[in-house]
Amino acid sequence: MKIIDKATELITPLPSVFDLCVAGILVITFFKNQFLQGSFFIFYSIFIFSMTFLMKPKRNYVSIPLGLLLIWSLAMVFCHNKINVVPNSIINYYFNVSIMFEGFIYMLCGIALFYSIVRYSKNPKFIFLLLPVAFYPITKNHIYGGRITIPAAFFISLIIYLFLNRKIIIASLLSLVSVITAISIWPWVQMKFACRPYVWIELLKQIKDHPFVGSGFNHTLYPDNMMWVREINSTTYGWIYRHNDFLSIGAYLGIIASVFIIWFVIENFKRIGISIYLIPFLTIVLTSFFQMTLFLPTMAAICIVIVAICIKETQKGDVA
Repeated sequence: MKIIDKATELITPLPSVFDLCVAGILVITFFKNQFLQGSFFIFYSIFIFSMTFLMKPKRNYVSIPLGLLLIWSLAMVFCHNKINVVPNSIINYYFNVSIMFEGFIYMLCGIALFYSIVRYSKNPKFIFLLLPVAFYPITKNHIYGGRITIPAAFFISLIIYLFLNRKIIIASLLSLVSVITAISIWPWVQMKFACRPYVWIELLKQIKDHPFVGSGFNHTLYPDNMMWVREINSTTYGWIYRHNDFLSIGAYLGIIASVFIIWFVIENFKRIGISIYLIPFLTIVLTSFFQMTLFLPTMAAICIVIVAICIKETQKGDVA
């Protein structure tokens, strides 16, 4: 009965047409082709943003770090544009795709989607009921690959939430269960974690090489979401996934972009406080430290919607 009551709370008041349209972006998880995923993410975000011109905002929302990050990333497009665009050349294709799927337009549309949901949504909480369906294709891949980052991040976030709310006994028991589980599968944990330090060292090297403006957006000349680790113990490691969204942004756009992101995360921590929405928000933050998250269109779409709902539900200053 309590479960039904909780579910009813998620659809009270009834979602608006705009909220239903926002939920439509979850369809992205069922696209298998990454090019289609990127296209859908960008153009569906534009569709959601376009709808806001027909609506009155329901709440005030200002985020200085988010705005500064967007402006800085736009400046980096011109700072790092070293591609000589030749008429009727395949170079045009590489340039356009890099800006769209791995560059500024990707960030612009993601931020526009986030901003639109926070300011104009009525009750998007019902989307939480749809997440199990949206996560189904992702969950299959995670089970197949034995990935443990998301569940680990979720339980850590839950434990932190419980401790902050002084539910010490439950938090302690859950911590004990988590530790026992980690010990029982420790060889697997070590294996899955093995490449992370090498990736982070390489990303830090890239930040050191270009600390102010970064190396620029990936221009699709490298495998998607991968990087070449130069040397580890005098041995070339090869191509491996980046496994850290925050350091990747720092490597691409410089330390200044990292400052804006950290500022944005802290800003949201303050807005959310120790409410129940701290759990999904903290889960996304932790996952982004250990796994590619915001760089993947499918994960980015889900994470942006979740974080936007968390901010919407804890944002003060509704428009009269």
